[in-house]
Amino acid sequence: MKSKILKKRQIAAGAAAIALCTAVFLNWYYTKQGTNIQNAPETSSSVNLGDAQYVNGTNVVNESDYFTNAEINRSKAHDTAKEYLDSIVSDENVDAEEKEAAKKKMLDISNEIKTETDIQNLITAKLNCKCLVTLNDSKLEVILPKGTLSDDKLITIKDIVTGNSNVTSDNITVIELK
Repeated sequence: MKSKILKKRQIAAGAAAIALCTAVFLNWYYTKQGTNIQNAPETSSSVNLGDAQYVNGTNVVNESDYFTNAEINRSKAHDTAKEYLDSIVSDENVDAEEKEAAKKKMLDISNEIKTETDIQNLITAKLNCKCLVTLNDSKLEVILPKGTLSDDKLITIKDIVTGNSNVTSDNITVIELK
């Protein structure tokens, strides 16, 4: 009997880990920087994956679209993880310990979302520019528009992050769009 319960716990924990890893991967995949592909063989210029292109290859996606799309993708990844954990909590076949672990993970995700939003709003207010903040475990990334990063702004960002989260300054990455 105990082995069946233990096996169910292992399956539920494994499924939760897979769902969380999937959500983190999707978040990373849709917010990563520097993914380039080559245009047709006759041209040598590179473009970002997913960027809209005119027939002659002129880039038509602006930074505002990037930030909007990245926020949507980040929200989808968060929603996917929360939906999966919610399905564990509402499943009658899952025991109480696994439900409590799923509830704790849901609370952790909610806290991460709140931290991301708070930090993003503070950076936008203090630097007067659009930004995107992603928090994965103890690492935080801030993405800024092209031409906005300076030493003063970097110090301000690190002060905001360390003052409003448990992230240490060596786990903060600040990226400027190309």
